[in-house]
Amino acid sequence: MILVVDDDQQVRATIVRGLTALGYAVRDAAGGEAALALIEQQKPQLVVLDYMMPGMDGAETAREIARIDPDIPIVFSTGHAALRVLRQAAGEGASILEKPFTLAELDQLVSEILQTRRVRSA
Repeated sequence: MILVVDDDQQVRATIVRGLTALGYAVRDAAGGEAALALIEQQKPQLVVLDYMMPGMDGAETAREIARIDPDIPIVFSTGHAALRVLRQAAGEGASILEKPFTLAELDQLVSEILQTRRVRSA
């Protein structure tokens, strides 16, 4: 299951529809606190996380996700934050998609991350 976290309902719905069409099981949350509650119920294979959100932002949410399970990969999506600032907050190895991104770009990154995880766990 992939968890999509974005405060913009239209963006969130578009990502969910796209991932669902690609065959992924998807859940979604409108913010960090809701995402953490869902993760406590069912750990996702991957989280697509908006960086700029009111309340608990993407960096805070990512830190809490790592506290729960540091092995859950996170793909940050951003249309607002400067990449330098995001990389400093998330770390140089962070996966980042700049909005607007295409479904093909999202699919490629998600596929690569999930394939890498499968190879490591085999």
